[in-house]
Amino acid sequence: MKKLWRPGLWLLLSITACGLPGILSAQAPAQAEQCKSHPPHLHANLWMQTSAEYQALCRQTFNAALKEVKQAVKSAKRREGRPIGSGKKPLAVVADLDETILDNARFQSEMDAAVLVNCKDIGYTPDRWKQWELENAEEVGLVPGAGPFISEVENLKVVMVYISNRLEGLRGNTIRALARNGINTQGLQEGSELRLLLKKETSNKQDRIKQVEEKYHVVAYLGDNLGDFPGETEQPKDVAEHLAARRNKVEAAAELWGTRWFMLPNAVYGDWDRVLPNEAAKRIQFLKRANNPAFVDAK
Repeated sequence: MKKLWRPGLWLLLSITACGLPGILSAQAPAQAEQCKSHPPHLHANLWMQTSAEYQALCRQTFNAALKEVKQAVKSAKRREGRPIGSGKKPLAVVADLDETILDNARFQSEMDAAVLVNCKDIGYTPDRWKQWELENAEEVGLVPGAGPFISEVENLKVVMVYISNRLEGLRGNTIRALARNGINTQGLQEGSELRLLLKKETSNKQDRIKQVEEKYHVVAYLGDNLGDFPGETEQPKDVAEHLAARRNKVEAAAELWGTRWFMLPNAVYGDWDRVLPNEAAKRIQFLKRANNPAFVDAK
């Protein structure tokens, strides 16, 4: 059963108990006067941490994925007439980790709180994330439904493979975060098993996906970002064209969504957000363009 207390929930409770102005004036009144708006992802963070709808979407996704995995196992047994894994390639499920399996609620909340206290704070940085990986493995939870899904998949003798942009140099910390949440970590230290593929040089996962597909027959992919799924996405310089290219990838794989590809909801961060303008005013202007059906051609 998922714990009712989630580490990141302290931000919401503090705001509720003390009032947002109280938090800011108590810690940094000068900076609070300068802050004209909330951190850009505060609402999205609160939605992921507190809404029943987010939990429902996660469980819905895992339930649908498990149904398809079970069907793939039955089909493989009928086709080959032998136990799973005794024939050609073993069956596998490939999953991203952060915000797909692992829940980093407190990390995002700490960044939101930092921006609330000091509006000049930029929030996420690679060094902040590295420090989180290094020091906070015990404060990472599981996305709703992830634990039971993994257990069911492994009971079916299907291999769970994780492809993540957590750092290869901190592999032990990632394994510790999984283990403390009751996830089977056998074989994750062994590179030859290809069960945990972390970031070495690039965030692009396509080469790692191909590595896994050479060893396993992948029956399902799960992720919270389009890059967690097979297939390159074009990277044009124009923001609108970049977003259009991402939507085109979705449309090109229309029959795979909900059958082999399963997307977890994440409104806080992702590649969709990195290509957008940073300034709020420019985002509003871009939003007006996005509401225009022809916005891809707008300059």
